[in-house]
Amino acid sequence: MTAPDDYAAAWRSYRRSSLACWTLFVLFLPALALVNRGVGAYPNGSTIVAVTAFAWMIAFCVAGYRVSNFACPRCGKPFFRKFDERPSRRDWAHNPFARRCMHCGLAKWSAGPR
Repeated sequence: MTAPDDYAAAWRSYRRSSLACWTLFVLFLPALALVNRGVGAYPNGSTIVAVTAFAWMIAFCVAGYRVSNFACPRCGKPFFRKFDERPSRRDWAHNPFARRCMHCGLAKWSAGPR
């Protein structure tokens, strides 16, 4: 696989993870309403809804973790996070809307190393 193919594969992976995260976020309440409507009349219906909600939240956390820890295709470091080494700071800088890698400056959706 050539370098542009590696970049394209990395961006496809990021796009899938981001889409999964947003889908889980948006469909949480409608899905729970649907589950509640389907099992609400059963004796353990509320338990099933609670377990479904918990599993859905775990899935959302996993998807969000994958999106926020996306590795830059060029440098391999976290695209949206950078540790601030200054003695007065010593903290993580996080920008979930970054348009460039916070380490090497690679533009988001870039097709190659430039």
